[in-house]
Amino acid sequence: MIEIVSHDDAQAFVATSGPYLETRESENSLPLGIAYTLARDPVHYGNDQAYLLSILENGHPVGTAVMTPPRRIILSPIMGDRDSVITNLTAHLQEVHAPIPGVVGPSIEAQAFADKWKVESDVLAMKLRMQMRVFEVREVANVPLSTGVLRLATMEDYAITTAWVSSFAEAINEPIDIETAKKDVEKCITASQLYIWDDGGPVSIAKESRATRHGTTITAVYTPPERRNCGYATSCVHSLTKKLLSEGYSFCSLYTDLSNPTSNSIYAKIGYAPVGDSLAFDFEYP
Repeated sequence: MIEIVSHDDAQAFVATSGPYLETRESENSLPLGIAYTLARDPVHYGNDQAYLLSILENGHPVGTAVMTPPRRIILSPIMGDRDSVITNLTAHLQEVHAPIPGVVGPSIEAQAFADKWKVESDVLAMKLRMQMRVFEVREVANVPLSTGVLRLATMEDYAITTAWVSSFAEAINEPIDIETAKKDVEKCITASQLYIWDDGGPVSIAKESRATRHGTTITAVYTPPERRNCGYATSCVHSLTKKLLSEGYSFCSLYTDLSNPTSNSIYAKIGYAPVGDSLAFDFEYP
């Protein structure tokens, strides 16, 4: 019997589904990291109520679905009868009138959900937005670094890092308005999560995000076009990864766009290895 359990707070979600997600913690770094972040700060992703769903089969977790509106719903890998889980999940979301702009998750689960949601709801069209690969590293390789040094971003870097965060979002086809970029950068600088590779001034950035019990994620890796092909992104990610692992994390994870072979090769050189593939779909409504 499939049961969809909706949690009012992230701590309850983690208590129920955390152990399940942690069996594949790197692959589940997105939903699990969001849940841990919400447990620390319930309004981190905005004031709208998050959807935190544990999917149980005969009382045992077999999957999860997490959504922080207005963002896509995020699926974990689903164990057991996937078709039955997807059917029950879509029925629940329709019953509670959840606004589903799209879905992201492991390739099989995301495709199955998108196909089912398109048939069962009033979706006019669905668009494959991105094909991604999830990587994990537990020990960095030795690679030659460019000139420069890794350092934390400060409010003196606010203007340039805001522009770069906005450009990063544009580059991955997830554009954000400038006010959102400003809030994100200010929050990250205050939390000591935004890093700069500095070579006589900022030349590249990377952000730590969504820490879980054993690991953390690196995202928003961006080098402006005029500073590329100098090894700055490699140096930034390598040094940040090494720092985070030295501070007690068992692993670091990151997502890459499979259409960008350059970034995928960079991370492989550093020691990142693939642990799964994901798809992101967007839905168009009347």
